[in-house]
Amino acid sequence: MKEKRVHIKGLFRKKLVIFLGMMVLLGVTGAVQAAQQPFDPSRFQEVAGSNGAIARDTSTGLEWQRCAYGEIWAGSGCSGTAWEGTWDDAVRVTASDGFRVPNIDELKTLAPYDQNVFPGPYKFWSSTPNGSLRIYALGIHFKYGAVGNSPKSDNFRVRLVRAGQ
Repeated sequence: MKEKRVHIKGLFRKKLVIFLGMMVLLGVTGAVQAAQQPFDPSRFQEVAGSNGAIARDTSTGLEWQRCAYGEIWAGSGCSGTAWEGTWDDAVRVTASDGFRVPNIDELKTLAPYDQNVFPGPYKFWSSTPNGSLRIYALGIHFKYGAVGNSPKSDNFRVRLVRAGQ
């Protein structure tokens, strides 16, 4: 009887490990697929007077700088050197005309993203700290379209947003 119980426990553990492994694999696959989904080109419109540097999201009303902070829009892409910094430095970044670092919910609206609208598959900070782990904050790695929890001491880019004008 004891042998049978041990065998059943072992079988249960094996099935549990397989099940959990499948769930992790499906989660990673889902994030990659989300990043590869086709993008609706009509969702973003160029903001008048911005020379293409600002895109309005017609689904949220938010206006986004197309290039990472530190770069400039050069007609068909970004040029210059993108700023990268820690989360503490990132949340202090602001620009003229009401631009600021987005919170994680705002930033998530860009994933999956269109590289024609927002060039560069990099990791970007949000202004959202991790609520339970004080040394971590949230961002998105646009190559994978996935939200990540990273140490605040890591260096990432920022993409600025403002409310629609």
